[in-house]
Amino acid sequence: MDVQLPQELLQQIFSYLSGDQKALNACSLTSQSWYSASIAYLYEDPIISGKGYSSFVRAICPSVNAHVRRNGLADLVRRLDMSSLVHNGSKSLTARLLGRVKTRLEEFVAPQASFAVNCLAALSKCSNLRHLDLSFVSESISMTDLLRSTSLLSKLESLHLPRSSAHDASRDIMICSWPASLRELHISGGIHDEALVSLGTLPSSVSSLSIRNCPHLSMVSIGTILKTKGSQLHHLEVVAPIPALARDHKPLSGYMEYVPNLRSLKISLDFISRSFMLLENDKADRYPLRQLDLDCFDPADCEAFNAYDLWAAIAYDNGFGRVRKVRVHRRLGWAASEEGTEQVKDLDELLKALAREDGASAEIKEADAGVVLFGKW
Repeated sequence: MDVQLPQELLQQIFSYLSGDQKALNACSLTSQSWYSASIAYLYEDPIISGKGYSSFVRAICPSVNAHVRRNGLADLVRRLDMSSLVHNGSKSLTARLLGRVKTRLEEFVAPQASFAVNCLAALSKCSNLRHLDLSFVSESISMTDLLRSTSLLSKLESLHLPRSSAHDASRDIMICSWPASLRELHISGGIHDEALVSLGTLPSSVSSLSIRNCPHLSMVSIGTILKTKGSQLHHLEVVAPIPALARDHKPLSGYMEYVPNLRSLKISLDFISRSFMLLENDKADRYPLRQLDLDCFDPADCEAFNAYDLWAAIAYDNGFGRVRKVRVHRRLGWAASEEGTEQVKDLDELLKALAREDGASAEIKEADAGVVLFGKW
């Protein structure tokens, strides 16, 4: 007689295959009991490619005809990543998909060409959505319409704005509200100064802000948001190219006083001067900054910086005394020479020694402390 494993035990086994679509699909075809135990893991985070998109749509949205019963698969989807799709499907089909998977959907990454303003109504009904990434969307979407839809998502924690946000010059964006639970906001692409200034209405729950690749922003809007909301930020990212900031001669050097509670900072050296490393203000000794990421769009603007500058800022506690992890892009050239390599090594040893002194109370342990070089030269 065949021995039948309990469903609870099968589900526990299949949980270790989560993310392996090929293996889960094979398990679901083995028997009825295996199908029942594995199907939830197969559809909770589907891998949707060009070839598999049509099959996925047929499974989730079999037909609009009334006589075709729903199969319940749509209620299993928790993460829907459509970033690999470019010209597959249509905007109306994306709206239909969102309408079907709205019950348990927690994370959604929108496709490039098949997401538009007509999808916002369906998106606003995904009441359990926690992470929303619209950064791949190429069609211009009104910021006012977007905020009106996302403000209904009470559980939304992370939002990536579309790279082609429309300029709402004739509409009062200030009256729009943001999701009440929002913690992370990522801004990139064609957003304008007027829209960014409206971020002054951000809820106090926002603790992470990322601004990168924004050709239309200037220090007027970025400075305003840092002055008004900087004290609540724990994580900040300002990364080139942002042409207006590069032309303003290192404009961010004097703005650290507005972000006194940062724990991690990623910044392009195009926007700061050497005085940034000194942080000459009365709050310098109280900065809780733990991780520092340094990048550079134009290496010619970064020649004045080297690993020794940062070593001195940390060793002499000029506002960076609590930093324990540093990530540096290779294009800065810190390890391009023998002298530079030695300076990086000294900085790495300093960070590890300080983490060792912190002991059990350290937020960044000795094994994770030090210098990491990333990217290509």
